[in-house]
Amino acid sequence: MRNTALKEKLIKEIEEMPTEKVREVVSFVSYLSLKEDTWFIDLVNKRTRLAEADRKAGKKFTTLKELQKEYK
Repeated sequence: MRNTALKEKLIKEIEEMPTEKVREVVSFVSYLSLKEDTWFIDLVNKRTRLAEADRKAGKKFTTLKELQKEYK
């Protein structure tokens, strides 16, 4: 499929979505743009190194399920 055909298909599908889904699409597009920025990549790498050091030092990490339970 050509680039313009893909864009037209995407626009058509977005136009048919409920507002909440459109917000999700916009957020996802923003995320895709963000994750390509050098500062974001550097931040993720730095946080990963810190987390690895903390794990080796025996620090406890909260699981996603534990976090979700707290916020329900």
